[in-house]
Amino acid sequence: MKKIESHDTSRRKLLTVIGVGSVASIAVPSKWSKPIVDSVLLPAHAQTSMCVTDSTVGGPLVGNASGATTCQAACEAEATSQSAQLCLVTETTDSSGATQCACDIDLP
Repeated sequence: MKKIESHDTSRRKLLTVIGVGSVASIAVPSKWSKPIVDSVLLPAHAQTSMCVTDSTVGGPLVGNASGATTCQAACEAEATSQSAQLCLVTETTDSSGATQCACDIDLP
């Protein structure tokens, strides 16, 4: 009795392998081609740096020290003047309609 069971099991395994091989051969293209994407390269700072806010500076956009006309430019100037990395720029409007800038920077 055991010989018949092991024989059936072997036959099932063989049929499974043949079935899987048949499906795989249908799914594989007949001619290989070069992949569309060879590799993905990230800039060095994207791989290793993490921006941790050490300080938040800011104030009204009008009359800022750098003379910038946007919060982004004002924050970039502030980060550069402190040799810091700019993490986040937030622009809001106060009750009088004046633009307020907040710059989160990562100090060295």
